[in-house]
Amino acid sequence: MSIQIDGIVIAMLEIFIFFGITITLKDKVLTLKYIDSFSYYWLCFTILTGIWEFCYIVNYYNINKLSQNLITNHQHSWTNQYTIEYVLPNKVANIFYAEYGAWADREYMSDNYWARVIEGTHFGLCALSAFIGMISRIEKINRTYIIFVMLSMGTQLMNSILYITQYIIQINDKNSINYPSKEFPAGIMLEHRLFMYINIFWTIMPIAVICRTIEEKLHETINETESNQSNQYNSEDVYILEM
Repeated sequence: MSIQIDGIVIAMLEIFIFFGITITLKDKVLTLKYIDSFSYYWLCFTILTGIWEFCYIVNYYNINKLSQNLITNHQHSWTNQYTIEYVLPNKVANIFYAEYGAWADREYMSDNYWARVIEGTHFGLCALSAFIGMISRIEKINRTYIIFVMLSMGTQLMNSILYITQYIIQINDKNSINYPSKEFPAGIMLEHRLFMYINIFWTIMPIAVICRTIEEKLHETINETESNQSNQYNSEDVYILEM
């Protein structure tokens, strides 16, 4: 008989495994140590999110059914029980998006492609760019790393702003599936849709990574300038001594 555990435990195990892998990777790969920890872990999490998003798009109709079942039975993925195999990214994506589509954004269950466009663009522009950036860092191609990190975080920020803006429009549109109702309330500051607050991370974190990347590049440029000036002065001293 397979062991059954709550969805919230599945989520915690997923995060635990994520940090176990990323910490080990950063410790074993020397070039990754030069990425500040804040940026490193968020870039890695962006890549993991991309895997979830790809699984959501591929398994959309199955996730839609799971989400509808949660609504019909007044259940939540966090308190339902699943087998341990649901810690795998493709499995956890099912229960994550089913919960999100049921109790946060019901556009994720509609057939108008809006949610899949949002998730698809994040996967294609943000997650893949973060992955290419990390590979570039491992291969010591620093300029490419900076370009793709800025591309990943810039598009992530824009993606988040557009998504949140559209959601605000929807909850004020009586014809929208996300318009507050007795069956699907929003409350003050979305108090009944707290899962929506996860989007704050996809707004704040890319800004922080962009700032840290710019700071790192400026620091690197200053060091190079000072080093070149020092070498120039040393060359001039040697020339004077030879005279």
